[in-house]
Parts: sequence; structure tokens; C-alpha cells
Amino acid sequence: MARFANPPNAFLWQPEPRAVGSFARANQYAAGNLLFAGKLMQHRGSLWDLRPPTEAYEAELHGFAWLDDLAADGSARSREIAQAWLFDWIHRFGGGSGPGWQPNLAGRRLIGWISHTPFILKSVEPANSRIFFRALGRQTRYLARRWRAADPGLPSVEALTGLVYAGLALEGQEALLVHAVHDLGRECQRVLNEEGAILSRNPEELMEVFTLLVWAARTLEEAGKEPDPRHLRAMKSVAPTLRALRMGNGALARFHGGSVGEEGRLDQALADARIRAPARSDQVMGYVRLHAGPVVCVVDAGPPPRGTWAKTGHASTLGVEVSVGRRPLLGSVGPGRGFGPDWAETGRRTESHSTVIVERTSSSRFLGRGWSARRLGNRIVDGPRRVPVEQTNDLNGAWVLTAHDGYVPTHGLTHERRLFLSTAGDDLRCEDTLSSHDGAQKKLFDRTVAAAPRLGVRFSAVFHIHPDVEAQLALGRSAVALRLSNGEVWIFRQSGGTLELLDALHLDRSHLKPRPSKRIVVSTSVTSYRGQLNWGLKRAEPSGLAEGDSRTAVQRV
Repeated sequence: MARFANPPNAFLWQPEPRAVGSFARANQYAAGNLLFAGKLMQHRGSLWDLRPPTEAYEAELHGFAWLDDLAADGSARSREIAQAWLFDWIHRFGGGSGPGWQPNLAGRRLIGWISHTPFILKSVEPANSRIFFRALGRQTRYLARRWRAADPGLPSVEALTGLVYAGLALEGQEALLVHAVHDLGRECQRVLNEEGAILSRNPEELMEVFTLLVWAARTLEEAGKEPDPRHLRAMKSVAPTLRALRMGNGALARFHGGSVGEEGRLDQALADARIRAPARSDQVMGYVRLHAGPVVCVVDAGPPPRGTWAKTGHASTLGVEVSVGRRPLLGSVGPGRGFGPDWAETGRRTESHSTVIVERTSSSRFLGRGWSARRLGNRIVDGPRRVPVEQTNDLNGAWVLTAHDGYVPTHGLTHERRLFLSTAGDDLRCEDTLSSHDGAQKKLFDRTVAAAPRLGVRFSAVFHIHPDVEAQLALGRSAVALRLSNGEVWIFRQSGGTLELLDALHLDRSHLKPRPSKRIVVSTSVTSYRGQLNWGLKRAEPSGLAEGDSRTAVQRV
């Protein structure tokens, strides 16, 4: 149906590009190095001759984010590449066939094409200009009819933001703009709650939604139009939520499939939003933030996402991420979707997060890899349902007590985590307890250990160290010295278990391969219905570091 749309002949208004592209990536494209979704392919010629290695790679191609990079370069060479790739896409897929015809991808394309129209159409023949406008009209008509088919959350907001851009810019689409502005406001109300949280609990997805809302609001205002009041209220509620989910270096905490976010993207969105509300101090989107001195600690203190959003959820309940100043210290393996299906599954497990794992069993269980997993998106089928949280502050520092029941169905055990951060931010302590609270839990625990009651149930507290941190055992292998890139040393100590420092891997989309790192594992057992581990991080005194000797620092602590 979209093919029969009357094409617009001109622009009513030209919005400014808001996405910040990369000059370096533009040079890589010109050299034939095509890096998308964590995969590098070498190819010269048309982008559409490639056979994408993954669905994520294909989506990035058809989303046209690479157009921002070529426009950032702005050279004649980059313009020729952009024009060749764009008009080849219209020739191959512009009639409505191919993988790029999904509402969210069409929305992305409209935003990019409309924002960069002067860059695209410079020096092109009039015939190609008419082809370009006809393709814009087809995608606009398609989105107007099909945006509701997009998944709720980021995909639906992408589709509607594309419609807003088309309604503002294209001749003859004024009536479409009224509906698009109203629908975007209604979608904000549907996918975001009053606290500015998204049901997927993915901080990076929330940032992308916020960025699109800011773009749409500012573009409407610059064109002399008013955003929907629900749209503006959503922006005001999301800004302090995102500030609460930032680590010391400004990057986002990596939970539930989210990465740290593209550098500078959140800063630019917050600046453009002109919303100065501080970070929320209470529980937000199921996370708790402890902050004192240079230390930021974010705790996943909520149940995993369910329903439509469960296919991207991680078994990370009570996991922590810790940064010191602008340097990450503890976190997770990271989201593995850009490294293939095996890594995507590995990144979701409890052992890939800095939390407690019982007998290598994740606190949330997922569908397997068979037909049902493909059909239902590998959703969470069982996991924590109750995650109570208590917070308090005193003269010594801030306390958080939280727990989850994810191991009750499998072992009859409840995990409790009590965290303390000193007022000066130089001392972080934690008490992890696994226990059976009532008769039903004790019966299940007894069945679990029936074969060897004296051995109990083995559990471990796992801590994934950032690859930029140098870690080594100290004090007779009873502590770990963690040296940051600026030379500062923090000491990890524990009681109640046995400590190991093991090899690990760190997944980061800015690197083509997993980076080698380390993880601390502290293990003990639950016997007589209770087991406990205590651990802590404390900053070593600078005077003990003159020789770079971590053992001296440990002794001083």
C-alpha cells in the first residue's frame, strides 16, 4: 500500500542533525572496514552486497546510523559513499521488500534521511532527487499504518519519532504530524511509569528512549510546534532516573542487556533536555545507588523483567557495579548479543554478574535453545518475585538491606545482601547470607542435601574485575590488591569462605573480541539452614604505595 503514496515534492522545514557521528568511522568505511554490532567485515563496494553475519548487524545496516558518521566527515568522498549506498538501498529495497521494512528501522531511517537531506542531495541529478522524495513518502505512509506493530519501548518510540520528523519536514504531511505528536505522548505514558522507568529495566534502552524524546521535543519547538504534555512529563521523570544509573565515569551501569552507552550521547541528551533535576536518591527502576566520596555502587535490587521484556532480562538480581572516581572497578561480563548467541546466553547467567550463585545455578531460569526458546525469545520462566529493599543513613554512612527468593524453588534458600558505604567513600562492606526461613523452605533444603547433609549446599560470591584494573593475590592469598590505572590501590578482603582469583573475560562493544580480565570468587557452604560470607573493599593509604608493593598496602589496611 505504501508504494501508492503520493510523494512529497519538497521540505516544509529542515531539522538540524542531532546525532553525533564519528569522523574515524567514516574513514573506516572508506577503507572497506565495516564494523557494526561488534562484527568487523572487510568489503569495498555496495553495502548491500554483504551477507550480514547476524541479525543485529543487518539491523544496523538498514537503520542507517552509518549516515551520521559519513555526514560528520562531510568530505566529497564520504558524500559519494553515502549517496551510492542510499540510492542503491532505494533501488533494491525501496519497493517494500527486504529486511529493512520494520517499523523501528523505518523510523530510524526517516530521522537520518530527513536530518541529512542537504548532505545527501548536494550535486545529485533532479531525477535522483525525485526518487529520494518518493522513497521518503513511501516510508512515511508505511510507518503511519504500521508503527503499532513495533514492540513497546524503544522500537515504538523510534517509529513514532520518525513519524514526527516526517510530519514536520515533508510537504503535505501536516495532518500526520498531529496524530504522531499525540501518539508519541500516549506511548510515553504506556512504556514509562511516573518514576521515569522502563519495564525492560535496561538502562541503555532508557537512555535511547530519552534521547529520541529530547530530539522530538526540541525539533518540534524549533518548528514552532508544541510537544504533547505527556511527552514533556516523561522527559522530566526520566532525566533524574538516568542520572541515578550513571557510574563515576558518566557511563551507565550494565544491567539487563544494556551496555555503557555510546560515549557522550547521554551527556548531550541531558544538556539538550535542559532538565536540571538531580539524581534520584531512592530506589529507581529496581536499582539502588550508593554514592559517597569517589565511590559509586549500583545494586540490581529488583526482580528481572517479565512478559514482553523478559527475553532481554538477565539473572543479575542483587548484582553490584562499583566505580572509583572515573574508573570502573567491579561489574559484570557484559551483554554478549554482539558477540554471538553463545556469548549472549553466557552474559545472562548469574555467574556473569557480581552477585551470589548457588551450585552454578542462576537465580533466574530461561527457556532453552529449542523451538520454544526461538518462538518465545528465550524468556525468563522462573526467578525472583519478591525483592524487598530497606535503605537508611547514619553518621557512619549509608546502608542497604535487600534480598531475593530466586533460589527458594531450587534449593529452599533466600539470599540476603547487606551493604554499607562509609561517609568518606573509602570503605565498602557487605554481608551475604543464604538461609531457609520457614518449614517449607527447610523441607526443600533437606531434600537438596539428603545425599550429603554435612557438605551442605555450596555457594559462591563472584566479583568481575574491570580489565583496566590490575589484580593480584596478597597476604597469604587471603586478600586481593586491586590497582587502578592511576596507581590507586583498593584491597578486597573476605571472611567466612575460601578466596580464589581466576581468569575471566569482559565483553565491550567497543572491542572486537572479549577482553581478558579477572574475577574474585569466594566460596563456602550452607549447613544447618544458614551460610554467610563477609567481604569488603577498602582504599589503601597512599604512603604505603611508594614502591608499588601491594602487600604493604594490604598490611596498612
